[in-house]
Amino acid sequence: MYTIGEFAAYGRVSARMLRHYDAIGLLTPARVDAITGYRRYESSQLSDLTRIVDLRGFGCSLDDAAEVLSSGDRDAATRAILARRREDLAVSIAADTARLALIDARLSRLEGARTMNRITYTSLPAVTVYAASGIAPGGGPDNVSPVVDRILPPLLHSLQESGVDFREPGIFWYEPVEGSDDLRVRVSWIAAGDPVEHPAWEVVTLPEVVHAAVFDYRGDMRGIGDAWQEFMSGLAEAGVTMTGAGREVYLESEPLPQSHWLTQLQQPILRLPSKH
Repeated sequence: MYTIGEFAAYGRVSARMLRHYDAIGLLTPARVDAITGYRRYESSQLSDLTRIVDLRGFGCSLDDAAEVLSSGDRDAATRAILARRREDLAVSIAADTARLALIDARLSRLEGARTMNRITYTSLPAVTVYAASGIAPGGGPDNVSPVVDRILPPLLHSLQESGVDFREPGIFWYEPVEGSDDLRVRVSWIAAGDPVEHPAWEVVTLPEVVHAAVFDYRGDMRGIGDAWQEFMSGLAEAGVTMTGAGREVYLESEPLPQSHWLTQLQQPILRLPSKH
């Protein structure tokens, strides 16, 4: 039998870790001296310890290790645990890769022209659109994107099937729902010619905007929230007062890959900044 120090050395763990495994019932000593409290381990327990160490090295939890050790078929249990861990890692890597791309994009913009230099000011003519809407439980891509994915395809299908005359670009805008954290999401295409009423859409006229700030964003939709943040920060720095709902105008989109899309962010403002 091995002392706790010997067993720890062979298993490449600390004696403190073995005491922890004992305390939680994961790997208990084969014998504990009733007088001294010294722990002793058998050679056969080394395979249990190495399996625990392996699983921990793959980022598996102690609960995962306990599940394997208590299984009648440890190899099958290990395969199942590792397959599950692999799926978790794949999801995590994808999320981190997306965040890395956003960070790179932000660094690139920070190293280039200042945001205020990328904001332009203009007026926006009134425009009539065919729109569909849905409710998101808040702002940000995580809340808004699922709503867009739900309402956009049926609207486009209905417009195409009806034969109504409509044209690009697509225009999206967002309105807070009074008394809640919800956001009404509206997606639309421009009505060409006299607008036609239909149960599948709303005919909406977006009013003329005398003063609007404009910010162009090129990239996929994962970065649209970051682009809005940069836009809003630039407007705050310029000291302008915003009024009304902001718009996203998809100047260049499908069939281009999203990384090449050009989206114009438009925000109505009360008046032009003094230094404009």
